[in-house]
Amino acid sequence: MIPLVLMAGFLGAGKTRFLSELVPQLAARGTRVRIILNDFQNARVDAARLGALEALVTPLNGECVCCGSLRELLQTLYDVPPDPGSVMIIEANGATETDELLGHLTTDTRLAHFTLPLQLTVVDAARWQKRWWHNALERAQVNTATHLLLNWTHKLDAARRVAVQGAVRTENPRAPFVETASFAEWLHALAARVQHDAQHGGRGTGLQAAAPRSRAERAPHEHPFGSIALPLPSLVSRRAFEQFVADLPEQVVRAKGLVRFADEPGPMYVWNRLPGSSRVRLDASWPHADAMPTALFIGVALPIDALTDAITRLGDMAPPA
Repeated sequence: MIPLVLMAGFLGAGKTRFLSELVPQLAARGTRVRIILNDFQNARVDAARLGALEALVTPLNGECVCCGSLRELLQTLYDVPPDPGSVMIIEANGATETDELLGHLTTDTRLAHFTLPLQLTVVDAARWQKRWWHNALERAQVNTATHLLLNWTHKLDAARRVAVQGAVRTENPRAPFVETASFAEWLHALAARVQHDAQHGGRGTGLQAAAPRSRAERAPHEHPFGSIALPLPSLVSRRAFEQFVADLPEQVVRAKGLVRFADEPGPMYVWNRLPGSSRVRLDASWPHADAMPTALFIGVALPIDALTDAITRLGDMAPPA
């Protein structure tokens, strides 16, 4: 049996960055990692950030794995061969309704080669419950977790950190708070333990997530988030690109992609603009050979014409080849 971990967290919470720290720690303990990475439009963007790690990463493009991409997710899981000593991590995109997905992962008899699902929710402590009409979704992702990780706490003063931790604990009094090292050690031990338990029959983990609510108890399943992926110029001015990101319209909740700069035309970077910030974050990447500079926007009522015009102006400011 393979431990199955659902990783959740709102858009920009830092799930992929956490994975980039977790995978090497599991590898150092001798635990192999498989990752299914789900994202709107172009999951290869985040997969590129994990490309140099000792992990088997499967990008899963499309909609949330709790609805539109559910069939592709389940088929990918069905096809995983027995692999003692490994773990499977599903990084769900930030709009995923975890109770819906846990219901499928828990009841599907074709997933008997996995443990019952665990859920690690990554919480953006700096933006906790500052998401306007999306606050309920963020709380719901916390409510079903078996483990919780507070991210971006270095941005907070002591009082705000205590307040956020208390609010999250109120929402979910069962799940322990973890750090990367402690979760890696726990997950490594679990991978060894379930092999022993499987020999005695049964599919379990010794832990219980919150039971998924019945369909009658759930709010109507709605995903207000939309997404669009647009090509960027092959080379851009670094300064002009930073200004382009800073000027993105407020309807854009999350923005990321791949970019190459004219002053450094060799490497390709994964770029990110986190919610609540106008600054761009850059990470060196190891993309697929056919990867091209890309801008991926996620939000509600995206102004597609304005975004297209902004990219056109960015290309007009590109230095001559």
